[in-house]
Amino acid sequence: MERSVQYKLLLERKVQRIARSKAFDRKKALSQALWLFWRKGYAATSIEDLTETLHLSRSSLYNTFGDKRTLFLEALTYYSERVISGIEQTLAKSPSPITGIQAILEDLIEGIGQERGSLGCFMVNSVAELVPYDEDVTGIATKYADSLQQLFTTVLKQARSHNLVTKKQTPEQLAAYVYNTIQGMRVLIKGGASREQMQAISGITLKSLQA
Repeated sequence: MERSVQYKLLLERKVQRIARSKAFDRKKALSQALWLFWRKGYAATSIEDLTETLHLSRSSLYNTFGDKRTLFLEALTYYSERVISGIEQTLAKSPSPITGIQAILEDLIEGIGQERGSLGCFMVNSVAELVPYDEDVTGIATKYADSLQQLFTTVLKQARSHNLVTKKQTPEQLAAYVYNTIQGMRVLIKGGASREQMQAISGITLKSLQA
């Protein structure tokens, strides 16, 4: 009886390890698919590209992620969640909203000359390629924009109550302005803008927010 219990416990642990391994592998594969779609775009990415990059057979790809479009939408959602979480953490750990926004802009500038800078924003790229023809992409993009602007609105409201930001515009208007600046900078960096140009835009943006 005791051996039976021990065997059952060992079996349960083995199943748990396998489940964790599968979850990790799936997340890794999703990240690989994200980078592939990001580099090539939706239309130019073939099933063969995906199976080769993810090291999956065609049947395994379909069984794990569904079809190409389903995988793309999951990758886009995953990207959205990562960006939102990253910006939320940056704002939360910064001593003030202005320094938080400054850190976000400086991180964009650091991408100049790197692959992440030359690729631009995966969300912007996807919107340019697929919106307004794909309602699901439109929905993900809208939720992404709303979530980021809400984050900025929240911290700018707090800053306004302490007279740290201008009162010439509402926090909602300033949040939309910051969001637009970030997306615009990503497009400009992708197009080859210089570090000096981006630093100038960053400086003007930060100055315009201050009280």
